[in-house]
Amino acid sequence: MNRERAETHLRLLAEAELRRATTWPADGGLLDECHSARLELVGQALHAVHAFDMGAANEIQAELALALGVRQPRPGPGGLAPNAQANLARLMLRPSAGHHQPPSPHAPWRVMPVGQVIRGRVGEVQGELHLLAYAQTAAAARFTAVSYRGPGQAPERHRPPPGVLLAHQLTAVDDQGTSYQFSASLGPVHAKWSGVLDLHPDPPHEIRWLDLSTTPGEPATRINLNSQQARPAPPPEITVTPTAVSPGELLLTDIATGFLTLASPEQVPLHPSAARPGPLSQAADGLADIIAALQAAAALSPSSRLPAQLAGLCARLGISGHGIAAPPAGDLPEPWLSLLTYCRRGKPERAPVPGWAVMAIELPELDGARVTVPGLHNGQHGQFLHLLASGVTPEYTWRYGTIANRMPVLWLRDRNGRWHTARPARSAPLRDTDDFMLWLRVVPPLDHGTPWIDVVAAGQSAEARARLPLSWKCHP
Repeated sequence: MNRERAETHLRLLAEAELRRATTWPADGGLLDECHSARLELVGQALHAVHAFDMGAANEIQAELALALGVRQPRPGPGGLAPNAQANLARLMLRPSAGHHQPPSPHAPWRVMPVGQVIRGRVGEVQGELHLLAYAQTAAAARFTAVSYRGPGQAPERHRPPPGVLLAHQLTAVDDQGTSYQFSASLGPVHAKWSGVLDLHPDPPHEIRWLDLSTTPGEPATRINLNSQQARPAPPPEITVTPTAVSPGELLLTDIATGFLTLASPEQVPLHPSAARPGPLSQAADGLADIIAALQAAAALSPSSRLPAQLAGLCARLGISGHGIAAPPAGDLPEPWLSLLTYCRRGKPERAPVPGWAVMAIELPELDGARVTVPGLHNGQHGQFLHLLASGVTPEYTWRYGTIANRMPVLWLRDRNGRWHTARPARSAPLRDTDDFMLWLRVVPPLDHGTPWIDVVAAGQSAEARARLPLSWKCHP
């Protein structure tokens, strides 16, 4: 990686933008959207591969804004346009993405599959909490959980399903006689909720079970946390294959999975905050600028096949305007070809059956990222894979999805050999820790009852593959 060449490339790009600016924007601003977006997009890509910092990239963009303002003055403070000072201040104060920090020292984790339903009443309404897994880190202990709105329960705006409210009534006692209370970290409120239930106080690692109660005096539900009894099956098969993938190649692979997701019949937005997907024909705007910047910063080798493969993928998906100079390649990776077959069907899979699957496992560490997969759930808006991650920091969203520091590219492969993407949809920091819960949208969704899947996590130094048996539950 060459930070000096990355900065030089950004500054040359800013100078080129300055030469192109021959007229003042019609709205009196400092930069038109094209000038601002092009430089910002390249800065985001360089930050994503650790070649440059977004704070420094914002300073270069602010310098460009000031140069444009001085070059074409208008009446106003300092000779700038009336709103130029405000726009310049906005650029200077624009939040930068989080600085890349080394992962914190690893402490023992304890992750156990649960797969149980806790039932109780919230007023006159029956509530249910579906517990997927128990995860205990150095900072806290929690259950990953899902709650669905039951039949006949009218949705209320910003009001979670009764199962979530039930979480605040929960109490527990462990095998050592210690009592616990619970708090729920809320996710989006629709016909279902997914999130975490934190235990207070933090229990010791040695507890063997928890008796959960929703109402004083009522029978408790025992959650077995004894590893030998809770997981009698043999441990999942895990293989780790050393690789030598450049950070630029990993970023371009992630961009490719985003294109395939956007081209799928589900039409999932590349940008999680987007109200709906943008036009597929415009999905690759600025991609050639990103590739040139990655090569200039030595984050992507000029001999890499990824740019040509991306051009080939764009050609098959009908995406134009990417500007990639490399001729389109036909030798696309197997997961890409599998998703292309699905995209050409033109219609989504049947709606996932409301329910969830348990698959609790910790994957081998990749490049400082530590990831545990507690399970997945089907909901109103698709199928979502749950991750507990340490050393992974969701930093910002951009045109091509979500940038998460040290996050491996994840794929799922079912028993029929069909590949599925797993794209970050949302994340939440966990209490008093640097750990995160992440929810990844699965496209196409796995069929309910799929007995096992291969989870493939690709990092720069290695690829980890784990075969996980799935235990499915249906929501009645």
